Amino acid sequence: MLMPLMRITGVMSGLNTEEIISKLMAIERRPVDLLNRKKATLEKQKAAWDEIRSKLTDLHSKLLDLKLMSTYTGKVATSSNEGVVTATASSTATPAVYSITVTQLAQAHSVASDRFADPAAALNLSGTFTVEGVAVTVATTDSLNSIRDKINAANAGVTATVIDNRLVITSNTTGAASTIDFVDDATTGVLKSLGILDTTGAIKNQLVAAQDAAFTVNGLSITRSTNTIADVISGVTLTLKGTSTAAVTLEVKNDTQTAVKKIKAFVDSYNALMEDIATKLAYDAETKTAGVLQGDRALTDLENQLRRKVSEIISTADPTLNALNLIGITTSGKEATLTVNEDKLTTALKVNPDKVALLFGASAANNYDGVATRLDSTVNLWTLSGTGFLTAKTDSLNNQITDIEKQVQRMENLLSIKEESLWRQFTALEEALAQMSAQSSWLAAQFGQGSTSSK
Repeated sequence: MLMPLMRITGVMSGLNTEEIISKLMAIERRPVDLLNRKKATLEKQKAAWDEIRSKLTDLHSKLLDLKLMSTYTGKVATSSNEGVVTATASSTATPAVYSITVTQLAQAHSVASDRFADPAAALNLSGTFTVEGVAVTVATTDSLNSIRDKINAANAGVTATVIDNRLVITSNTTGAASTIDFVDDATTGVLKSLGILDTTGAIKNQLVAAQDAAFTVNGLSITRSTNTIADVISGVTLTLKGTSTAAVTLEVKNDTQTAVKKIKAFVDSYNALMEDIATKLAYDAETKTAGVLQGDRALTDLENQLRRKVSEIISTADPTLNALNLIGITTSGKEATLTVNEDKLTTALKVNPDKVALLFGASAANNYDGVATRLDSTVNLWTLSGTGFLTAKTDSLNNQITDIEKQVQRMENLLSIKEESLWRQFTALEEALAQMSAQSSWLAAQFGQGSTSSK
């Protein structure tokens, strides 16, 4: 290990030692600078490939949607009066128009007690009564509030509340069969004392009668115990909201908007990728600047593969819709980006949703050939962790960067030794000149003394 050296600049020689050594070292550092520039280029290329990977991953997520049958077979139900009835439709629903009238809604049975002065005060009642066959025992210290809590804790299929100092008991289910069954304590008559039952054992204060929903669909009279009905129109769930003497029109149709939205999302993702690839491969003759991956054969191959996949005819699809241009998706520009004719696409989805699904390769098992499946296969070849082309590409770049870093470190160590050697040489020169100067002064002094003595 070299010992630290006291650096002596050009005191004796008059040389700008530091500048001379700096310029000499700049020449020596040229190979290192070249390596660092190469490393910077490799790092830019790696970052560029990372951006490509990100866009490929986004495209993959959009293609997954297009490989699902549910994207194309979805249905939507619209009501002309959502204050009366709303509906949702599954993919199994048949597109049709229905006329619906609602004459009454399903209701849950609800009863109330008499009004008490203080719901928190002890009522001095005792005994056991049943609600829907479940026993509730009341003590003399119980208040209206605590009786409420005991009923709720019994889990009898009812909900008890206190409203305006009255105990209100409501069935948890709707329909005519939801009438709450009460049996009072035969000895103490707790429910009669509360005012829920009258002296004959009948309901004293009925707030809401238990009743079924009554409605018609295309003239057919129907009753149900609930206002949410999934067993009347196949694949459609109705929700009754109110009554009306006027008929409500309910239309079930193909949900083209969801499919259009997902197809356009795919197009946007594809275009973003293709534009990015074009930018990275480009060369601007005017500015004489090249894209960070200009001339990269691998990226050019990817670009060509993607272009081919969106232009191919799908032999397994219907002959009338076996290419993207037949549903309004065409290529344009030197980047070969996609353009969507939304009207043409929407029409294709309305008239032939199954054929559009076949074109993209959608199936219940997700194993059909199509535009989406072919594109996704290409994307997977590039992006699969461990085996994808991008993994090999980035691994190669990382290895090159690591090798350069090791080379630079070795060369930096050698340059440090070289610089120290130069400083030793120039310091030795200064010391030699200083010694010569001292000797010259001594000789001059000696000659001066000799001349004086001869006189």
